[in-house]
Amino acid sequence: MVLTNISRLLVLALLTTAPFQAIETAALRSKDVPQSSGSAPVAKAACGLQLLTDDEGVYFDRYLQDVYVSVKKSWFANMPPSVEKGEKGVSQVEFHVLQDGTVPKDSLKMTSSSKKSDLDAASLQAIREAAPFSHLPEKFSQPFIALRFTFSYNLPIGIPQKR
Repeated sequence: MVLTNISRLLVLALLTTAPFQAIETAALRSKDVPQSSGSAPVAKAACGLQLLTDDEGVYFDRYLQDVYVSVKKSWFANMPPSVEKGEKGVSQVEFHVLQDGTVPKDSLKMTSSSKKSDLDAASLQAIREAAPFSHLPEKFSQPFIALRFTFSYNLPIGIPQKR
């Protein structure tokens, strides 16, 4: 079980880094971000997702990938202008996804602040706007899953640590 969770986390870590540059470039250029001399985007942003709930042996990889893509798309659409100016920070948000895919407002919590209100607000807004998600897999018996999203602004992202 621990090995399964570690391999899932590594797969999600790869998902956060491998396709990121192409999505990042398209999203940031669409806002007419000032370009450096090599035409690379000035700002860098990355995010990661971690399943905090025991998966009961249920296949969650596709579900988590869909949640990840939805949140990332919402986040990029509402990236704070300060990120384009180089503001740095990392925030972590934990939340529950109920069986029907909804995210209860009272479950959405900033567990690690970037200490910058615009970055923290963008992290929370990304999840709020991406929800609701699809229904949890039918074979999963618990009423919800707990997820942790890590949002990194102009800093490299590491694998989130369990608390």
